[in-house]
Amino acid sequence: MFAKETHILVVDDSLNIRRIVVDALYRLGFSKVTTAEDAVEAMAKLVFFTKTTHRIGLILSDLNMPGPSGLDFLKQVRGQKDFASLPFLLVTTESEKGAVVEAAALGVSGYIVKPFSLDTLGKKIEGAWQKHYANAAS
Repeated sequence: MFAKETHILVVDDSLNIRRIVVDALYRLGFSKVTTAEDAVEAMAKLVFFTKTTHRIGLILSDLNMPGPSGLDFLKQVRGQKDFASLPFLLVTTESEKGAVVEAAALGVSGYIVKPFSLDTLGKKIEGAWQKHYANAAS
């Protein structure tokens, strides 16, 4: 499982959803959470924290955002060597097959469908860790 000190980046255009996700992460025991309201701000923060000791270890991003979407953000993250294997969960309200297939091809770590429970969020985060770290150790 991710260490509770893992720095998590939460990206959502809705302030209320960001607050809900951040609160849930705190309730799961995580203490280092940074937020962004869109993909442009998120990428800037991702790059900024790469230059510090507080590197981002997990991204939770909304799929449907104005401007660059969560899928566009995933493409941008996967396209950069420093972030290509960074665990990335998409948060969505829809089950559009096209986006799911494309995100899977890009190496998304998993999906969280809104609304979600604290237990579901914890399981999805555990699944992302398993996908990126447990399998790498094998």
